[in-house]
Amino acid sequence: MRASFPTILLALGLGLAPMVPAVAAGTATSVARPYYGYISVAKGRGKLIKLPHPVANLFVADEGVATARPASPDTMFIFGKAPGETDIVATDADGHRIAQYTIIVQPSGYAANQVEQQAPQLVPGSHVTAMPEANGTILRGTVNTPEDANRIVNQAQLLGKGTVINDLTVTQPIQVELKVRIAQMSRTVTRSLGINWSSVGTSGISIGKFLLSGTTSSAASVISGATPGTVGVTFPGGTFQGVIDALAQDNLAHILAEPTLTTLSGTQASFQVGGQFPVPVASGNNAVSVSFKDYGLQLTFTPTVFSDGRIELKVAPEISQKDTSNSATISASGSSESITVPSVTTTSATSTVILGSGQGMAIAGLLEDNTDQVDNGVPGLSEVPLLGALFRGDGFQRVQQELVITVTPYIVNPVNHPGALASPDDGWTPPNDLQRILLMRDNGTNAPQASIPGDAGFIVK
Repeated sequence: MRASFPTILLALGLGLAPMVPAVAAGTATSVARPYYGYISVAKGRGKLIKLPHPVANLFVADEGVATARPASPDTMFIFGKAPGETDIVATDADGHRIAQYTIIVQPSGYAANQVEQQAPQLVPGSHVTAMPEANGTILRGTVNTPEDANRIVNQAQLLGKGTVINDLTVTQPIQVELKVRIAQMSRTVTRSLGINWSSVGTSGISIGKFLLSGTTSSAASVISGATPGTVGVTFPGGTFQGVIDALAQDNLAHILAEPTLTTLSGTQASFQVGGQFPVPVASGNNAVSVSFKDYGLQLTFTPTVFSDGRIELKVAPEISQKDTSNSATISASGSSESITVPSVTTTSATSTVILGSGQGMAIAGLLEDNTDQVDNGVPGLSEVPLLGALFRGDGFQRVQQELVITVTPYIVNPVNHPGALASPDDGWTPPNDLQRILLMRDNGTNAPQASIPGDAGFIVK
């Protein structure tokens, strides 16, 4: 049978099979074979679809991907909400399927089209193509310099949402070496002094017919977390057992890290040195799995070399240490065993600077000075001038920290002779038994001493 004109348009536009007329079986009425097809729509766009017959219901499998609204009994409007794939089924009042469509929602191509149109204006002579993806845009093509690539990437980030993946090829690649220096000094001063009356026995202190006893806190050791030293004093013929608690600590810590990385201009490089510690994670059904947390020194930077030799540097150093003072203890249900998970103390910085090759800059600095003092004693007696010191404990702590992070980029070229590159084990070999036992040497190589050419320096006699 010859199909009607709307049916032919629908079959050609949506890839649907032509309608097959209903076949009468006795007095029963048969339902026409439903349409099947594919509809493609971009995210944020819509289409008006003509249905083969009037419908009563529209069903969308995933409303997060696309939505459908009836515009008339035989027309529906489809709107793409997120990249993905779903189904739309149209039925009549009796629940018979009239049409079923597979809806494919593509990522929006607005940002990608704008990047391709504006790339020749931003960077003349460039050949750039942009492909929209579900979570961003992929840039491909060829540019002359890393500065040109940086311009196109920045424009793509302004126009679109999500991640911009830079897959551009630079015809004139430049290598950049970055030296980072992280110096940290930490000093802790702790002073604690007090009389620990809790060490007095139950018999107390006998002074004639009087019995003196009492309890009070000792020196405030909670500040430092250390155990104060004790000195006992005993009087002849008496039972005085008071204890003097005293603690003095001076701690000085120095942390120095100097990582060096080399990468191409416009390419991100990362560096990590440190370790991992296990962290228990509940995985359901009373089961526990183990994940690992990184700590140590981490460095990420992205250099971009401009045409005049300046370097735009995006650098993010981070230094972290395990901290047992803020650890968490996890006990397993139905078991007496427990797991202690340490915390992590992190110091990080993120900065973008413009430097010349060989120029340095401090990108982060921190000076921290904390003072903590705790006094505890017997109410009333500890407030008496002079004598109150016998009934009082005093704790004092001061923590000073200073952190400086400096960066220095260099434009570098590879060497033609690999032997010119120095390493820490140059000129070292294991010593033999004679050198190790008799000569007490830890190096078996007799490296010749270099002489200074010409008359240089002076000699003190």
